[in-house]
Amino acid sequence: MCLGLAATAVMGAASARAQDVRTVQIAGAQESRYYGGVRVAFSLGDVKAAQEYDPRFGAGGGAFVGANVWKQVGLRLEGNYTQKGARLAFSRSSIEWQMDYLEVPLLLVVNLAPKSNTSVELCAGLSYAFPLQRQVEVGNNLGYDLVDYVGLFIPVNNSTSIGVNSVEDMDIAFQIGLGLNVPIGAANFLVDVRYVSSLTDPVVNADFYRVIGEGDEATTEITSADFSNRVFSFYFGFAFPFGARTSAESQ
Repeated sequence: MCLGLAATAVMGAASARAQDVRTVQIAGAQESRYYGGVRVAFSLGDVKAAQEYDPRFGAGGGAFVGANVWKQVGLRLEGNYTQKGARLAFSRSSIEWQMDYLEVPLLLVVNLAPKSNTSVELCAGLSYAFPLQRQVEVGNNLGYDLVDYVGLFIPVNNSTSIGVNSVEDMDIAFQIGLGLNVPIGAANFLVDVRYVSSLTDPVVNADFYRVIGEGDEATTEITSADFSNRVFSFYFGFAFPFGARTSAESQ
């Protein structure tokens, strides 16, 4: 009788253990190595130049795919529409460099809080940007395509003009950012702040020509208008896991 009870108890414990193992395996199988998602962005554009510019406010967004490659380290490939450039005020007018790109960053992503459900992510990497629009807006409504005006002059006001020497066909940049990855049901909510600094310097080679004085006493002052892009961006969006890894891969 006692032997029968002991055997029943052992079998029951073994069954419970097997169920626990199965539960762990199922949970492990639900962890995703791969993910993708979409985001929107708001940006504050600036340029590295001899003059002090005012920021250009912009909006954008894009999509991304990523993978966890080793422990808390992952890779993410993105495609983002981004608005860069800046504003410069003159005494009788103003200009805005409007540099819009399809930007493709490849980022290394490191989770700084692996023991928390909410990931704190540090990302850094390089990006290649394809130009969509490269123009200078004079005043509030006159836009001049920079590529069309290479070798020509763009009037700013009665005394100032821009001479465009060359415009780069791409913009390579370094990116670094910090963000949060928050699980909300079947998806993750992502938010991050990022700084992008162009390694292509300058992206626009140009000069400001300013006429000082009148008549025979007039002189022309020439200053550099070269600049490279810089931008701060605030992104938020959602990531969705796809694919799955086995329990052995999860451990």
